[in-house]
Amino acid sequence: MELKNQPIPQVSTLKNQRILFAALNWGMGHVSRSLSILQQLEDQNNALTIACNPQQESIFRAYLKTVRYLSLPDYPFIFNAMGFRVFDFMYSLPALIRRYHQEQQWVRNLVHQESITYILSDHRYGFRNPKIPSIFITHQCRLPLPWFGFMAQWVHRYFLRQFNVCWILDNEETRWAGKLSTAPNIPFYYLGNTSRFQRTSLTKKWNVLVLNGPSQFNTLLIRHFQPEIGKLDYVIGTHPLIPSHIPQIQDWQEADRVLREAKTVYSFCGYTTLLDVAALGCKWRTIPTPGQLEQEYLFQQKTLREGGL
Repeated sequence: MELKNQPIPQVSTLKNQRILFAALNWGMGHVSRSLSILQQLEDQNNALTIACNPQQESIFRAYLKTVRYLSLPDYPFIFNAMGFRVFDFMYSLPALIRRYHQEQQWVRNLVHQESITYILSDHRYGFRNPKIPSIFITHQCRLPLPWFGFMAQWVHRYFLRQFNVCWILDNEETRWAGKLSTAPNIPFYYLGNTSRFQRTSLTKKWNVLVLNGPSQFNTLLIRHFQPEIGKLDYVIGTHPLIPSHIPQIQDWQEADRVLREAKTVYSFCGYTTLLDVAALGCKWRTIPTPGQLEQEYLFQQKTLREGGL
């Protein structure tokens, strides 16, 4: 599937279009990294429709002004408090396949009813339509799998090829995602760092723990950094293990104000957080979520950069 005789669509070239967008529901990183993209599309007079769950919608509403929201069921998955496990994924696979087909039908109906002209999918394989230019947004054109994971790699590439274009969440020169953001075999465009933050002259003074990723893993993160809990000035998110004297922030825009003055960020090694700390220019203390090969790879890459970000 190619957009024949047409240039590859970029964020800056999409104007006055009717755009349908959805992001994967496995952690808020998919929401966070899309905000700057959606803000630019909104500023370019596009009519945006965002399909999402209530938690995602509450965040989008804090940053976007003229968007229409539709309810979209999540991709089902069982998150284990001990970390990501292959067994859990395999157990969820039948439900994931059903959701994939249901999502395709949902999109098909909406495209017909709403005269959608572009579809943007942040790593939702079923969020596309063969009759409409469908763009897959990801930093993982290649999965961080060992050689014996070739079948899963093939499946991922197969789903990727069902889209017309891939927008890669990385800089072609910097390559924060390393081998993960290797160019796919469909038309592609590197978006660069899509963090909503920019480096400022503000004094860096706060030590901030960010409870990023699925909430089931928060206990693991807090226990790992327990010896340094006393150094914290703020926690982004809430958890009963956090001492009561440390402010726990749930409002995203308040969290943004704190992060702009962050001296050190403690978190899991999520890719969206990597982009944020790179933009902020602060120190990053991080660990990979157990069992998540992507984060283990990103953590290795950070170590190789000698001292991190």
